[in-house]
Amino acid sequence: MNKIHYILYVAVILIATSCSDFLDVKPVGKMIPTKTTEFENLLNNAGTVDRFMMDNNKCCFYAAMGDNVQFSQNLYDYRLDATFVNLDILAAYIYYSPVMDPNSTYMAWTSGTYGPIGIFNNVIDGITSLGDNSDYAKGVIAQAKVGRAWLYMNLALTYGPMYDPQGANDKPVVPLRTSGDPTQPNGPLATTAELFAQVKADLDYACENCPTNVSNHSRADRACAYALRTEYYMYLRDWDNMLADAKKAWDLAIADRGSVDNMIYNLADFHWEATSEINVPEGCSPEYYMTLQGPDKEFDQTTNREILLFRGTPYATNKNRYYPSDDWQAQFDKDNDYRWKLFALKAPGYSKVVNGVKHDDGPMLIDVKQSEMKCTQALSYPLLLLMKAEAEARKGQTAEALSDLNTLRKYRYADGGQITNLSGDNLINEILKERRKEQPSVSFQRTVDLKRYAFDTGKPWSKPTIVHKVGDKTFSKAITDAYYQSLPIDNAIIDYNPQWGLQKNETPFEPYKAK
Repeated sequence: MNKIHYILYVAVILIATSCSDFLDVKPVGKMIPTKTTEFENLLNNAGTVDRFMMDNNKCCFYAAMGDNVQFSQNLYDYRLDATFVNLDILAAYIYYSPVMDPNSTYMAWTSGTYGPIGIFNNVIDGITSLGDNSDYAKGVIAQAKVGRAWLYMNLALTYGPMYDPQGANDKPVVPLRTSGDPTQPNGPLATTAELFAQVKADLDYACENCPTNVSNHSRADRACAYALRTEYYMYLRDWDNMLADAKKAWDLAIADRGSVDNMIYNLADFHWEATSEINVPEGCSPEYYMTLQGPDKEFDQTTNREILLFRGTPYATNKNRYYPSDDWQAQFDKDNDYRWKLFALKAPGYSKVVNGVKHDDGPMLIDVKQSEMKCTQALSYPLLLLMKAEAEARKGQTAEALSDLNTLRKYRYADGGQITNLSGDNLINEILKERRKEQPSVSFQRTVDLKRYAFDTGKPWSKPTIVHKVGDKTFSKAITDAYYQSLPIDNAIIDYNPQWGLQKNETPFEPYKAK
């Protein structure tokens, strides 16, 4: 096994047990699929939609590198100590290096990326080997390629630097595995350019061959394929192709869903209801102890009408880890924005007794949206509409961009939220503010956006330096710093891949000593 990567072992285990331990469908009766329908069943594996950039407690250290979360002084002093189980969150917040424990193989690598990539590769190779050229077979391959493309694109952008349209993009990042054979050894690390080329090839195929509709958006339809290629062009800063694909995706979505009402919730239709007697601590929001009610029974399911490509989100309401940052809170019109009025609630904060003394944060604001509505780390119809608006605004199509922005805002604001007099950078800034609010507050997405905004030097949405604060302590890092341009690969994986030329890091992982 000295030539075979640790992830290959994981892939073998995934394949060998896929019909019992991992699939959320009934076994097909054979250990090795032999029909297109049996390969399609592999795409029903819950592991294909979860754990990207998440630790074993479903928290996200990559979000802590951004500007959406913060620590209280009590959390910092008494929770984030040597006993804390996810110290990568602390490391990310204080810019400790390495940001991940080099002696631990992260779920973000195994269960979150190369496990599902192994499944997608197996489906693609398996159906191809059958010689099945039916539209159905091509559709299943296309859905697997969308899943693989989403992972490789975001692996490139998190483990490596932002794609530079003027650069060589030749930094080695992660292994590029496209074979369904788990015994196939790894080659050298793929560069950002190589990863993006694979993403483009997969998405080109998917745009031609994905089915026009799906019953559950854990799987991709054709609108989803075009939307993901829209996002691909967004990272390339190719506004012409970004807009063309956004229009195509939106038109396909309208044709499938019938109307915008079927793609975006009017948040005015939601309310909190006390379904049993509640006892509200002083200073806390009564809604925190109530049940969210909406216009359908799907808003907390993966069939939520806004989801275009479902990928699981980290926990946002874990008060033992972080709170929403002041910067995130400042984005909202607190009187009219339903995303604030419904989901920004006061709840009992972190507390701990130390040597007989209680250290209590008291009531703290938290964002409960990710725990009350099913959200996605991938694509939603609101985010597609905002990508369309961004491309229009970047191309100077002010009227069209305003129209798309206002279409979303009418579903989000108590006063309708309509804007009539914005253009240029001010309009782009408003679109990107809405994008931030539509993303899960705890997700890798915001940090990736901060990296892409580095190319917009001097613009109001671009932050040259990210600042984290705890009490009177400040931690800061330039968004162009090496800290944001790569993530470490752990020692166990390096051991199995000497061809990469990476050096192991034997330093104890002790970010709590750097506080």
